[in-house]
Formats: sequence, structure tokens, C-alpha cells
Amino acid sequence: MSRTLFLLLLPTLVLQAQDSAIPGAVEVRSGVFVLRGAPNEGTCAAMKKQRITHVVDLRRDGEPSLNCESESIRMQEIGVQYQRYAIGKTPPAGDFDFLRSFLKDLPRGSRVLLHCNNGNRAAAAVLPWLVLDKGMPLEEAMRISKAAGLQLPETEEAVRRYLGSKGRA
Repeated sequence: MSRTLFLLLLPTLVLQAQDSAIPGAVEVRSGVFVLRGAPNEGTCAAMKKQRITHVVDLRRDGEPSLNCESESIRMQEIGVQYQRYAIGKTPPAGDFDFLRSFLKDLPRGSRVLLHCNNGNRAAAAVLPWLVLDKGMPLEEAMRISKAAGLQLPETEEAVRRYLGSKGRA
């Protein structure tokens, strides 16, 4: 492996080699985590230790354990900004556009955790941002997103359709 290629891959190799600093979460890019499920007390303690600044809850009304008010209060107590943006398992382009903008517009030094009920939508939500805004190759972003929880074929198809509309399928 050439030295340049190795240096480019080193951050990815380091992320793969470490256990996640937040239990149940995958750090898809430095400071950007995808969590399967809602934050619990252990997760919140780890989030505080990792200096998470923003949480995005992608769950929809009627999902198990959904209590946005309680989660919002818990996040405020640990100094984290809470945002709920509910998306379905086949997000339309507008949802991907909004989430990409949200991630791009975070203040410098922000650390964010996105979550849904099982990680599928949260992992899908970050995939276009990784590819289109961070320049990650699609295959690598897909591998990372699947490790973070992307599992449903219809969700993956929605992501691929979106990327195709942006010329990156």
C-alpha cells in the first residue's frame, strides 16, 4: 500500500479498530455518531463525556419508547441541543436535503448523534452527507452505514435514488 493511500485510510482504520466511545453507537466520521435506539442513562453519560453538542431524533409518532419531551429535557440537562426531525423508512429527497444542510451548518467543533428506533434511518440519513459533502467513496460510506444500522433494502434504495439524482449513484 502506498504511503499516501495509507495516510488517507488511517482515520478509517483507527475508527474501525476502536470500540465506540458511546455504547450502541457507531462513529461514522469524527464527531458524528449514529445510535441504534434512544439514548439511555449510560448513553447520556458517554455523550456528556464525548462532548456531544447536538442530538437528532429521527423517530416518527407511534414508535416504541417515543417520548420527545422527556428526551429533550434529558438532553438539556446534559447541555445538548435536541432536534426532532421524523423520517420514514423511505425518506424523500427533501429529508436528505434537510439533514445534509443540518450537518453542514453545524458550528465548527460540534459533535452530533443521530438516532432512530434501530439505526436504519439514522445511518441512511448520514450516508448522502458522507458521500456528497465529505467526499467519501460510496462503497466506503455504504459499508460504514450498514455497520451503523442501515438494513432495509427500501431505505438503501431511497438513498441510492437520492444519490443518483445528484449524479453519484
